Amino acid sequence: MPGPRRDPPPAPPAGPEDWRPQEFGHGFHNRADLLVEPGWGGVRVIAHIAQGRARFVDEEGVDCTAEFAEVAEALAASALAGTMILDGHLTVEPTQPTEGVAVARPEAPGSAEIMGQMFFGKRRGRSDRPARRLDPDRPVAFVAVDLLSIDDSSLLEVPLLERKRLLDSAISQGDLVRVTPFVRPPIGTFVSTWRGLGFTQLAYKGANSRYRPGARNDDWSLTRMPPR
Repeated sequence: MPGPRRDPPPAPPAGPEDWRPQEFGHGFHNRADLLVEPGWGGVRVIAHIAQGRARFVDEEGVDCTAEFAEVAEALAASALAGTMILDGHLTVEPTQPTEGVAVARPEAPGSAEIMGQMFFGKRRGRSDRPARRLDPDRPVAFVAVDLLSIDDSSLLEVPLLERKRLLDSAISQGDLVRVTPFVRPPIGTFVSTWRGLGFTQLAYKGANSRYRPGARNDDWSLTRMPPR
Protein backbone atom coordinates (compact mmCIF):
# COMPACT_ATOMS: atom_id res chain seq x y z
CA MET A 1 0.00 0.00 0.00
CA PRO A 2 1.55 3.29 -1.00
CA GLY A 3 2.44 5.70 1.75
CA PRO A 4 1.09 9.21 2.05
CA ARG A 5 2.00 11.55 -0.77
CA ARG A 6 4.71 14.02 0.11
CA ASP A 7 5.50 17.22 -1.69
CA PRO A 8 9.05 17.43 -3.03
CA PRO A 9 11.41 19.55 -0.97
CA PRO A 10 11.60 23.18 -2.11
CA ALA A 11 14.38 23.98 -4.52
CA PRO A 12 17.35 25.69 -2.88
CA PRO A 13 17.38 29.44 -3.46
CA ALA A 14 19.44 30.59 -6.40
CA GLY A 15 22.83 32.01 -5.55
CA PRO A 16 23.50 35.68 -6.27
CA GLU A 17 25.26 34.83 -9.55
CA ASP A 18 21.97 33.36 -10.78
CA TRP A 19 19.67 36.20 -9.70
CA ARG A 20 17.36 37.66 -12.31
CA PRO A 21 15.22 40.82 -12.05
CA GLN A 22 12.05 40.42 -10.02
CA GLU A 23 8.93 40.34 -12.20
CA PHE A 24 6.08 42.80 -11.81
CA GLY A 25 2.75 41.44 -10.61
CA HIS A 26 -0.77 42.85 -10.47
CA GLY A 27 -0.39 45.00 -7.38
CA PHE A 28 -2.85 47.19 -5.49
CA HIS A 29 -2.68 50.91 -6.21
CA ASN A 30 -4.85 51.99 -3.28
CA ARG A 31 -2.64 50.57 -0.55
CA ALA A 32 -1.28 52.93 2.09
CA ASP A 33 2.43 52.14 1.73
CA LEU A 34 2.96 52.83 -1.98
CA LEU A 35 6.08 54.21 -3.57
CA VAL A 36 5.76 55.39 -7.17
CA GLU A 37 8.54 55.67 -9.76
CA PRO A 38 8.67 56.44 -13.47
CA GLY A 39 8.53 53.24 -15.50
CA TRP A 40 11.96 52.97 -17.12
CA GLY A 41 12.46 51.40 -20.53
CA GLY A 42 15.59 49.93 -22.07
CA VAL A 43 17.29 46.73 -20.96
CA ARG A 44 16.55 45.60 -17.41
CA VAL A 45 19.57 44.03 -15.76
CA ILE A 46 21.08 42.80 -12.54
CA ALA A 47 24.38 44.63 -11.99
CA HIS A 48 27.15 42.91 -10.00
CA ILE A 49 29.97 45.05 -8.63
CA ALA A 50 33.06 43.41 -7.13
CA GLN A 51 36.82 43.90 -7.21
CA GLY A 52 36.47 47.27 -8.90
CA ARG A 53 34.46 45.96 -11.84
CA ALA A 54 30.80 45.92 -12.80
CA ARG A 55 28.98 43.22 -14.75
CA PHE A 56 25.49 43.31 -16.30
CA VAL A 57 23.23 40.26 -16.67
CA ASP A 58 19.88 40.71 -18.44
CA GLU A 59 16.51 39.08 -17.76
CA GLU A 60 17.44 36.08 -19.89
CA GLY A 61 20.66 35.50 -17.99
CA VAL A 62 22.84 36.86 -20.81
CA ASP A 63 25.97 38.76 -19.81
CA CYS A 64 25.75 42.06 -21.73
CA THR A 65 28.69 43.83 -20.06
CA ALA A 66 30.78 44.07 -23.23
CA GLU A 67 27.94 45.76 -25.09
CA PHE A 68 27.75 48.47 -22.41
CA ALA A 69 31.41 48.56 -21.38
CA GLU A 70 31.55 52.33 -20.86
CA VAL A 71 28.52 52.26 -18.56
CA ALA A 72 29.96 49.30 -16.63
CA GLU A 73 33.18 51.21 -16.07
CA ALA A 74 31.27 54.27 -14.86
CA LEU A 75 29.15 52.16 -12.49
CA ALA A 76 32.20 50.46 -10.98
CA ALA A 77 33.79 53.86 -10.39
CA SER A 78 30.60 55.16 -8.75
CA ALA A 79 30.35 52.36 -6.16
CA LEU A 80 30.81 53.45 -2.55
CA ALA A 81 30.98 49.88 -1.26
CA GLY A 82 33.26 46.96 -2.05
CA THR A 83 30.56 44.69 -3.45
CA MET A 84 27.00 45.37 -4.54
CA ILE A 85 24.19 43.78 -6.50
CA LEU A 86 21.67 46.14 -8.08
CA ASP A 87 18.45 45.95 -10.06
CA GLY A 88 18.37 48.58 -12.78
CA HIS A 89 17.91 49.62 -16.39
CA LEU A 90 20.30 50.41 -19.24
CA THR A 91 18.47 53.18 -21.06
CA VAL A 92 18.82 56.50 -22.91
CA GLU A 93 15.95 58.07 -20.93
CA PRO A 94 18.03 59.85 -18.24
CA THR A 95 20.31 61.47 -20.84
CA GLN A 96 17.48 63.16 -22.75
CA PRO A 97 17.44 66.99 -22.77
CA THR A 98 15.10 68.55 -20.18
CA GLU A 99 14.71 72.09 -21.55
CA GLY A 100 11.12 73.26 -21.30
CA VAL A 101 10.07 70.57 -18.81
CA ALA A 102 8.52 71.75 -15.57
CA VAL A 103 10.18 69.72 -12.80
CA ALA A 104 7.90 69.06 -9.85
CA ARG A 105 9.25 69.75 -6.39
CA PRO A 106 6.75 69.82 -3.51
CA GLU A 107 7.01 72.61 -0.98
CA ALA A 108 7.26 70.22 1.96
CA PRO A 109 8.75 66.86 0.86
CA GLY A 110 8.24 63.99 3.20
CA SER A 111 11.83 62.84 2.88
CA ALA A 112 14.93 64.83 2.02
CA GLU A 113 16.69 61.82 0.62
CA ILE A 114 13.76 61.06 -1.68
CA MET A 115 13.83 64.47 -3.22
CA GLY A 116 17.62 64.37 -3.41
CA GLN A 117 17.23 61.67 -6.04
CA MET A 118 15.49 64.00 -8.50
CA PHE A 119 17.96 64.29 -11.36
CA PHE A 120 15.98 66.01 -14.05
CA GLY A 121 17.98 69.24 -14.02
CA LYS A 122 17.06 72.78 -13.10
CA ARG A 123 13.45 73.78 -12.86
CA ARG A 124 12.15 75.31 -16.06
CA GLY A 125 9.04 77.22 -16.98
CA ARG A 126 5.96 75.27 -17.99
CA SER A 127 5.79 74.05 -21.55
CA ASP A 128 2.87 72.99 -23.73
CA ARG A 129 5.11 70.79 -25.86
CA PRO A 130 3.99 67.18 -26.30
CA ALA A 131 5.91 64.40 -24.63
CA ARG A 132 9.35 63.99 -26.16
CA ARG A 133 10.36 61.15 -28.41
CA LEU A 134 13.47 59.46 -27.12
CA ASP A 135 16.62 60.08 -29.10
CA PRO A 136 18.30 56.69 -29.68
CA ASP A 137 21.60 58.44 -30.34
CA ARG A 138 21.80 59.77 -26.79
CA PRO A 139 24.28 58.00 -24.45
CA VAL A 140 23.03 54.96 -22.56
CA ALA A 141 23.08 55.27 -18.77
CA PHE A 142 22.46 52.84 -15.93
CA VAL A 143 19.53 53.71 -13.67
CA ALA A 144 19.54 51.84 -10.35
CA VAL A 145 16.09 51.07 -8.96
CA ASP A 146 16.95 48.68 -6.11
CA LEU A 147 19.84 47.47 -3.98
CA LEU A 148 19.81 43.70 -3.42
CA SER A 149 23.13 43.12 -1.68
CA ILE A 150 25.94 45.23 -0.27
CA ASP A 151 29.32 44.14 1.09
CA ASP A 152 28.25 40.51 0.56
CA SER A 153 25.17 40.94 2.80
CA SER A 154 21.83 40.08 1.19
CA LEU A 155 19.07 42.70 1.47
CA LEU A 156 16.31 40.57 -0.06
CA GLU A 157 14.35 40.47 3.22
CA VAL A 158 14.87 44.17 4.00
CA PRO A 159 11.81 46.38 3.26
CA LEU A 160 12.02 48.27 -0.02
CA LEU A 161 12.03 51.75 1.52
CA GLU A 162 15.09 50.86 3.59
CA ARG A 163 16.79 49.37 0.53
CA LYS A 164 16.09 52.65 -1.27
CA ARG A 165 17.75 54.64 1.50
CA LEU A 166 20.80 52.40 1.43
CA LEU A 167 20.94 52.64 -2.37
CA ASP A 168 20.98 56.44 -2.26
CA SER A 169 24.13 56.37 -0.11
CA ALA A 170 25.82 53.49 -1.96
CA ILE A 171 26.31 55.15 -5.36
CA SER A 172 27.87 58.41 -6.46
CA GLN A 173 25.66 59.58 -9.31
CA GLY A 174 27.03 60.97 -12.56
CA ASP A 175 26.21 61.33 -16.24
CA LEU A 176 26.06 57.57 -16.86
CA VAL A 177 24.94 56.37 -13.42
CA ARG A 178 21.65 57.48 -11.87
CA VAL A 179 19.27 56.43 -9.10
CA THR A 180 15.56 56.46 -9.92
CA PRO A 181 13.42 59.10 -8.24
CA PHE A 182 10.43 57.88 -6.24
CA VAL A 183 7.60 59.59 -4.41
CA ARG A 184 4.61 58.80 -2.24
CA PRO A 185 1.04 59.58 -3.33
CA PRO A 186 -0.45 62.00 -4.21
CA ILE A 187 1.59 62.01 -7.39
CA GLY A 188 -0.31 64.31 -9.76
CA THR A 189 2.42 66.95 -10.12
CA PHE A 190 5.11 64.32 -10.62
CA VAL A 191 3.05 62.55 -13.28
CA SER A 192 3.02 65.78 -15.29
CA THR A 193 6.81 66.04 -15.02
CA TRP A 194 7.47 62.42 -15.93
CA ARG A 195 5.00 62.52 -18.81
CA GLY A 196 6.75 65.62 -20.15
CA LEU A 197 10.05 63.76 -20.04
CA GLY A 198 8.65 61.03 -22.26
CA PHE A 199 7.78 58.31 -19.74
CA THR A 200 4.78 56.17 -20.67
CA GLN A 201 4.49 53.98 -17.56
CA LEU A 202 4.47 54.24 -13.77
CA ALA A 203 5.85 51.63 -11.38
CA TYR A 204 3.94 51.11 -8.12
CA LYS A 205 5.81 49.33 -5.34
CA GLY A 206 4.98 48.50 -1.73
CA ALA A 207 7.31 50.34 0.66
CA ASN A 208 7.51 47.23 2.84
CA SER A 209 7.92 44.77 -0.04
CA ARG A 210 10.74 42.23 -0.15
CA TYR A 211 12.63 41.20 -3.27
CA ARG A 212 12.25 37.79 -4.93
CA PRO A 213 14.86 37.37 -7.72
CA GLY A 214 13.31 36.02 -10.89
CA ALA A 215 9.86 35.59 -9.34
CA ARG A 216 6.65 37.55 -9.77
CA ASN A 217 5.79 39.85 -6.89
CA ASP A 218 2.30 41.33 -6.63
CA ASP A 219 3.68 44.08 -4.39
CA TRP A 220 5.09 45.59 -7.61
CA SER A 221 3.10 46.56 -10.69
CA LEU A 222 3.45 48.59 -13.88
CA THR A 223 0.64 50.75 -15.29
CA ARG A 224 0.25 53.10 -18.21
CA MET A 225 0.88 56.76 -17.54
CA PRO A 226 -2.51 58.31 -16.71
CA PRO A 227 -3.97 60.76 -19.23
CA ARG A 228 -3.67 64.48 -18.71
